[in-house]
Amino acid sequence: MVAEKQALIKYIRSDAVTLNAYPSKKEANPVSKYLFGKFTEHLGRNIYEGMWAQILKNPSFEPCNFFGKDNAVLEQRLSLMKEAIPTVKILESFHDGVAYYWAKYGEGDVIYAVVPECVGSWTSQKIDARSLKTGKAGIQQPIFLPLHRENIYELSLWVKGDAKRVTCAVETLEDNRILGEKVITSIEAGRWEKKNVSFKVSKEGVDRGQPLVFSISLTEPGMVLLDHCFLFPADNLNGFDPDVVRLFKEANLTLLRYPGGNFVSQYNWKDGVGPVEKRPIRFNKAWNMAEYNHVGTDEFMKFCSLVGCEPLICVNAGDGKPEEAAQWVEYCNGNVDTVYGKLRAENGNPEPYQVKFWEIGNELYGPWQEGYCSAEEYAERYERFYRSMIKVDPGIKFIANGYDLDWNEKVIARKGSIIRSLSIHPLIGGRLPKDIPPEDVYHSIIGFTYWSVQYLEQLKNMMLKAVREPKLAVTELQIMTGPRLPNNKTLTEALYYSGIVNASIQHGDFVEMITHSALVNHGGGLRKEKEIVYADPVYYAQKLYAKHCIEQFPVKLVIETPMFDVPELQRLPKVRNVPYIDAIALLDKDEKTLSLIVSNRKPDTQVKAKIYLHDFEAYEKVKTETLSGPSYMAVNTMEKPDRVKIFEDEDTILAVKLEHVFQPHSITALIFKNEK
Repeated sequence: MVAEKQALIKYIRSDAVTLNAYPSKKEANPVSKYLFGKFTEHLGRNIYEGMWAQILKNPSFEPCNFFGKDNAVLEQRLSLMKEAIPTVKILESFHDGVAYYWAKYGEGDVIYAVVPECVGSWTSQKIDARSLKTGKAGIQQPIFLPLHRENIYELSLWVKGDAKRVTCAVETLEDNRILGEKVITSIEAGRWEKKNVSFKVSKEGVDRGQPLVFSISLTEPGMVLLDHCFLFPADNLNGFDPDVVRLFKEANLTLLRYPGGNFVSQYNWKDGVGPVEKRPIRFNKAWNMAEYNHVGTDEFMKFCSLVGCEPLICVNAGDGKPEEAAQWVEYCNGNVDTVYGKLRAENGNPEPYQVKFWEIGNELYGPWQEGYCSAEEYAERYERFYRSMIKVDPGIKFIANGYDLDWNEKVIARKGSIIRSLSIHPLIGGRLPKDIPPEDVYHSIIGFTYWSVQYLEQLKNMMLKAVREPKLAVTELQIMTGPRLPNNKTLTEALYYSGIVNASIQHGDFVEMITHSALVNHGGGLRKEKEIVYADPVYYAQKLYAKHCIEQFPVKLVIETPMFDVPELQRLPKVRNVPYIDAIALLDKDEKTLSLIVSNRKPDTQVKAKIYLHDFEAYEKVKTETLSGPSYMAVNTMEKPDRVKIFEDEDTILAVKLEHVFQPHSITALIFKNEK
């Protein structure tokens, strides 16, 4: 436990619960706004099929063997699709000559081939119809559309061939009822041409989240080559899902880390700039999937601008080179008279992005990482990247890979004079056996947040030996347990996040940032299923904290609370005297508003607490905002997106003694005003 004279928050074991706030004893600096960030990576359905609004899979018609010779990865991906669409018949088998994730459509004497003649990807799709038995024949794939939100769709498609027309259509899966279609004509045999069309899709008789089919077909004999077929809802925002943008804007997202994660250790940023159709398609070795490079630096910056957050870029220090990282800095921050600043301008962005935060590598201590190394090797590698990048922009702020105390001590012993910040990744619970009682795991997760208070103090004291003004960056954060345990989709993740933020705030300005993992799907806060976006419980926790912490000054708080002990559980530490009630108190700069954010971490018991505000005479009406749900295992779903949410009460009148009942497994903000 942090010593009382150093502690912003003091915990006292007690059966009764009291909270004593001392607004006159406030910290000199406000809470760092960068504690309320997120992390996005080219991982699964985080970017594509997540924040990115483009609907179609494999839009550039890559072959099946691009995903592995034995089709194991493809089989896995298709099985996931069949889980989403149990009735799908389209993809029951692979079709010779048809690109990955597409299937044959219609019947006739039709030759299909995936050929190397293409616009800018590896291959294109060839359809050569000699004769037709059905009205049309071509290719198709099952899709979902956000028809609950938008029924106009924008289609772009590169075509070449002697076919007179190509029909693109959306129809129902079960009875092939046409909901919308567009016919593309004036196709040239001698050159590729990009066709841009929009069409309306009928909502009539279509249920929310209903599977549909998108097809590209010929209605008479002819040959066509297809490449880069994109389908966007018309309400997309620079290519991004408007619901994702809106929700993170509402949550006051302040910082976004990109592009990895494990992915970055084999990523060349130049693959992701310039005309989309000219960008190369790579195999994402980190996550065993294709990387289309449709979302690169410029798209990422547009997303940040739409949401109103700042960017944090993690550079490839795995198999990448220092000069490549320096060129990335110049692309982002250089003027148009520099080589890469000029390239940025040519790509439509003349103004520098002024990216302030740069992380040199990701988890390079781990054998799962491309280019992993020892602490001593990383220290030398860090300096090479540092020297190269700082020549381009002396004003940028660096983050070095941190890990455990041993790794960190070796790195700062060698390079402490040029280290400003270390990163840590509290991704906990990843190897817990499935048969452990969920409540034991829950208590260990909560215990870890309290253990972190002491651990952060150890990190700070160690860094002070060699780093002048040390900072810490929590650049990945989430629970990594399995489905039947408290996991990152449950309310437990919100309480875990709350505990880490509270522990960080206790250490003043030492913890500079938190970028919680990952933006969409994969536990990051938002879920997107069947093109329907909804929020996980942790989204609401971050929203509540950002609303009440930014530009607020922490004040001294003494908490009397019941406590518990947890034994060591796999790699989760043994911890004694873990407080069931955790809280922070914050005062605005005008000293007119005092906010208490209180977590009742008892799994199934409400708690009545007495609240004492010293030297702060509160107006009797107190606003409360409570994040709660049926249990610490509660999750939101597409069908029930509000099972866990924030409940607001504008008219709560606390008694003279200031008593409040905190619900179990809940986070509550109480906002006191000292004037009407």
